[in-house]
Amino acid sequence: MDKIRNKLIFSLLIVALIPALLIGGYGLYSTTNALGKSSEERLKAKVESLASSIESFLGNVYVDLFYLRDSSAVTNLYRALASGSPDAVASARKSLSQDFLSLSANREIYHQIRFLDTTGMEVVRVDRIRGMSKVVADDRLQNKKGRYYFDDTIAMTNGGVMISPLDLNREKGVVEQPVRPTIRYATPVYDDHNNLRGMLILNVLASKFLDDINRSNAFGETMAMVDSKGFYQAHIEPEKSWGSPADLNTGHSLVKDEPELAAKVVNSPSAATLEIGDFMVSTSPIFADRERKVLLGTLIDKVPNSVVYQSVTSFKNVFVMIALLAIVITVIIALVLAGSIANPIVYLTMATHNMSKGNLNSKIEVNSNDETKDLAVAIERLRKSMKILMDKYS
Repeated sequence: MDKIRNKLIFSLLIVALIPALLIGGYGLYSTTNALGKSSEERLKAKVESLASSIESFLGNVYVDLFYLRDSSAVTNLYRALASGSPDAVASARKSLSQDFLSLSANREIYHQIRFLDTTGMEVVRVDRIRGMSKVVADDRLQNKKGRYYFDDTIAMTNGGVMISPLDLNREKGVVEQPVRPTIRYATPVYDDHNNLRGMLILNVLASKFLDDINRSNAFGETMAMVDSKGFYQAHIEPEKSWGSPADLNTGHSLVKDEPELAAKVVNSPSAATLEIGDFMVSTSPIFADRERKVLLGTLIDKVPNSVVYQSVTSFKNVFVMIALLAIVITVIIALVLAGSIANPIVYLTMATHNMSKGNLNSKIEVNSNDETKDLAVAIERLRKSMKILMDKYS
């Protein structure tokens, strides 16, 4: 009779588990894929959102630059310079200094705001150092003729904007310490007759957004920004930043650390998400201009797959636990059901076997509400009939 019980158990398990495994397997596959794609999209969205916020930050520089260019204070200054009147020049410089000072103090993102004349001489300059904005004294004003940003800007037509690479600020040719990452935005200033009168230069404190990149590193992440040659502009390990010969010349770069990744992402004009070894990498270019033609750098977020797909792994673990629990419960139910079916059959088989040996005194009874009870009732009637006959002829 164990064979009947085993067959019943096996049949019940097959009927219960095969559909469950098929449905569960499909659910595991589809949910895992969905969670995986969702994790990748979150990584991509994080990088693109940070890149977008940096571009928005730099977009505000355009607004400030052209606001100053078109201001009456700048117009009054170049007119005063053209007039040659010392009193008019002094008054105009003071007025423009106040405008520069107000913008520097309120915006807090400019290391220097300058107006240069056509010879390259700084006429008005406001510096922001250690959180304080101040007008630079006359004896500290410098001539910037020959510097690339002056030469590039002076050659531009009205409305042009010169955007420098992101590099470390230099004073008198020497990298400033502590280092000050800077981007320069400059535009020529023309009068109403289209005569060049000078230029405006805004030195943007790039640390304002580079610090945001470094703060964006979560557990296991390596968020970085690299320039057009693969040198780090921001990195979770500060000593790796500014390795270019034009900056600190340490030689640290993405090209050196990960040449395969560098070959795929450096100077790429579009965002990408790719898998490199055991890591998921999401990248996004950062443009310094409104037309998205001047590539400032590339934002890179490198995360171990184990971190990216942590939700997938957690789901798989929970799924396996639930599946094992379901199997155990199914086995228990199968055993109980098989017992409830097989045990009455075993009992009736033994009862009929005893009747065949002449043992007619034991009442045959089954506590169930199915066909086995009807069979037990029929066998019980047979037992009673056989006992009456045996008693009659004994």
